[in-house]
Amino acid sequence: MLKHKFLLLPFVIFIIAFLLDKFFMIESIHVYYSKTLSEINYFHKPELFDEMKKYLSQKDRKKVFVYFGNSRALLFSNEYIAQEYPEWILYNFSVPGGTPDYALYWLEQFESEGVHPDFVLIDASIEVFNQTPVIKLDEVLLNGVDFSFVFRYWNRYSPNDRNNFIAKRLFRLYQYRPKFNIILSRLKDDGRFVRIFENFRKEVRQKLKKERGSATSEMKASHTSSKEFIRNNAEFTYLSYITPYTFSDSMLAFLQDDILILQKMKVPHAVILVRIAPPYYNIIKTKKIHENPEDTTTVYDIWYAKVGKSLEQTSTPLFNMNEDGDYDCDDFSDASHMSTTCYPAYTDYIFKNIQKQLGQ
Repeated sequence: MLKHKFLLLPFVIFIIAFLLDKFFMIESIHVYYSKTLSEINYFHKPELFDEMKKYLSQKDRKKVFVYFGNSRALLFSNEYIAQEYPEWILYNFSVPGGTPDYALYWLEQFESEGVHPDFVLIDASIEVFNQTPVIKLDEVLLNGVDFSFVFRYWNRYSPNDRNNFIAKRLFRLYQYRPKFNIILSRLKDDGRFVRIFENFRKEVRQKLKKERGSATSEMKASHTSSKEFIRNNAEFTYLSYITPYTFSDSMLAFLQDDILILQKMKVPHAVILVRIAPPYYNIIKTKKIHENPEDTTTVYDIWYAKVGKSLEQTSTPLFNMNEDGDYDCDDFSDASHMSTTCYPAYTDYIFKNIQKQLGQ
């Protein structure tokens, strides 16, 4: 009898650890150790989806534009869109670290529930298709897609991705890894820093709701950095997210599935390569990735040979802001993100291209 009880011990320990983990995820506890706000954006998207479904059911409505982007698409102003493009309304499904699999996660729900927006734009950033970066883009797995989705596309994820997904989704503390010094610093001054962080999280939630998904946790995006900083940051960003570059065929398969669903639903769509700082884009386009002097292959060459050709085969428009001479706003917070001062021009670029695609 005693032997059988000992067999239950691992399960008891697992349950206790699981419940303790959930306790630490309570918002009033979470604010003492969390260093990020990005999960708030992900957790808002189901609410945004329900809101969009209700709006689409209205007879007298505007045209609905859906954007599946990443941190390069979080700062749109609905006020500006309403003023300049009054016939359109944006539902922004962009999230920090957004990737084509996250778009597919939602597009499958669009299809199953008969949700038909008037235009869908999907980001295809070059970094997204690198499966061996120094800094891994894994926020979609940690906060976006669910177990059912990952299991259905199990073979498209690497063993490391799968292990991380299971471990960090079951035990969020493994994901956040609370630091004792962070907790102590937030307890100072009678918890003043906790209240500041808590209020900021509330503000982000409110803005996400008000702006229909357009909000940011990146305060640096509100200013423009110097050209010298951008040049230095371009090299750092390239080394962090681009090298070594191993193209992800799985991520391309997700993008192809995105397009297939949109074609089946007969929803007008396009793919976008958002503008990045010219020094950064120039490195991506011109820096050789092989030591052999006769091999002049660049990261852009690899990306375009796969993604660009795939889009051509499906007649999917590519809005490449980096190659379009009509777009020239070059204010950046860092090498990878435009400053808010460029968002009016960014918005104009998107809607003018949408109108062109729709023959307006």
